[in-house]
Amino acid sequence: MKIINNYVIIIRSIDNYNLNQEVKLIEFLISIILVLILSLQFTKFISKNAKILYFMAYIIGFLIIVYRLFFIQTVKLPVVISQIERVIAMGAFTGAMFAIVMYTGALDNKKSYTKKLMSIRAELSIIASILFLSHTIPYCVTFFKNISKMDMGQLSTIVYLFLSLTAIICLVIIIPLWITSYKNIRKKMNAKNWKKLQKFAYCVYLLIYAHISFLFLGMGRKQYDKFAIYTIFFGLYFILKIRKNIAQKEKRNNSNSINSGR
Repeated sequence: MKIINNYVIIIRSIDNYNLNQEVKLIEFLISIILVLILSLQFTKFISKNAKILYFMAYIIGFLIIVYRLFFIQTVKLPVVISQIERVIAMGAFTGAMFAIVMYTGALDNKKSYTKKLMSIRAELSIIASILFLSHTIPYCVTFFKNISKMDMGQLSTIVYLFLSLTAIICLVIIIPLWITSYKNIRKKMNAKNWKKLQKFAYCVYLLIYAHISFLFLGMGRKQYDKFAIYTIFFGLYFILKIRKNIAQKEKRNNSNSINSGR
């Protein structure tokens, strides 16, 4: 609870500045640190109480969607609740959870911290997917309500269209990945087919990167420094993932060579 309170205080202090993109970046980085600390410190708790956490995520996601669609203009939330709602609804916290899930698959499996994260990777993915709905659904509803009124000759409209479409496509891809992450559903699937399906997660990562790129480069003042930071963040992941895949492939080839030589 103390960690969460400190997290809210930091976000509130940052929010006093009128620097929206900078706030989003710092919120994202702080959220990564928070999720990482909670995941490593409470690994067993997350694993044992996964269903309770899923239920809480559904409730939080539902409340945020209802608030964003019907009450955001008329109801003013208490400051702390407002900060938490905004960080989740704007995608910073959800993006941080997906980032941890993403990087876990690229880290050395022998490391103790990787083992901890791998043991709850599915749980983190499910919670992130549930909260992702609170980020995308309000925007999707607004998009479809206003699509007939859009002036396609405006650059800002094209950028908004791209941002909305990437979010919608992400949602479509995430839904089957999210559903098949539940252990009881995963057990009913063929292991080979499940692994093939999960590879679509790479498409989600690329779409998120494209979404962020347009957000920083296509709207208003160009944020090249923020774009560079996110590019390094995603680029490092793909480098680590490719390196890990090559190492695993070489290990399998060496193992097959030894077995065939017997």
